Amino acid sequence: MSLMEEIIAAVDDMPPFPQVVQRAMQALADPEYEVVGLVDILKVDQAITASILKLCNSAYFGLPRKVSSLREAVVYLGANQLRQLLLSGAASKIFEKPNAGYTVFADELWRHALATAVMAQVLRQSRRLNINENTLFTAALLHDVGKVVLSNFVADKYRDIEKMVEGGESSFQEAEKKVLGFDHADIGGKIAEKWEFPQSIITAIAFHHEPARAAKEFRVLTELVALSNNLAVMVGYGTGVDGLACRGHGLLLKKLKITDQGMEELVMLFQLEMAKTCEVAGVDED
Repeated sequence: MSLMEEIIAAVDDMPPFPQVVQRAMQALADPEYEVVGLVDILKVDQAITASILKLCNSAYFGLPRKVSSLREAVVYLGANQLRQLLLSGAASKIFEKPNAGYTVFADELWRHALATAVMAQVLRQSRRLNINENTLFTAALLHDVGKVVLSNFVADKYRDIEKMVEGGESSFQEAEKKVLGFDHADIGGKIAEKWEFPQSIITAIAFHHEPARAAKEFRVLTELVALSNNLAVMVGYGTGVDGLACRGHGLLLKKLKITDQGMEELVMLFQLEMAKTCEVAGVDED
């Protein structure tokens, strides 16, 4: 069995993305979603219900009385914070597996994923882009999911990838292709297919290092994920040697008409939103 065949088999063996979260995301995609219907979806998962109630009763909200009703908690939290809580909870379990290879940087990998999703949200809001918020947050949060599977296979090759990157001859993704014959984005796209995500998310994950290769209808989404990935690294949320080897993002910044001053404002907004999201997701910011 070839290395690629082994990896595809590992993708096939991955557990499905939580169906309760998937269904909740579909409900939240409708701006006029019904709270009752959303509660019916969420209440079947005790862990999710507990997380929602815990967040609602946390010091972050500072409510004058304890909330014990899932319905009431859903109303208090609202769509945006529910989305962050649900997706972050599901994704954190995937990213924090203690394996060799890439996930020697497991904490960094997870923080980078979260930072990329937050940066994508900030870009969408600040540039007033007409992109579905659910789709963008999901694609950005899971853009590096391919590293989780590849981690089991690159322990003996990781140093070769590092050397290429440290030598300045390749970006991290280019080094992966040279050493392995494929990269984490390729594998991430296959994982997204297995999880039966929409084609828009599959494309954004698979081409987040090469957005020009994305189908035209998904190009803007993919470019946003690509730019958010690079900007997250720029503000300090990188992943080991990978964080030192992102290709320039000047063209995408120019396309979105982001000036130096605009970049400063963007970083300030990001820092505020990242602090809020870490609180919602139960993650230490530092």
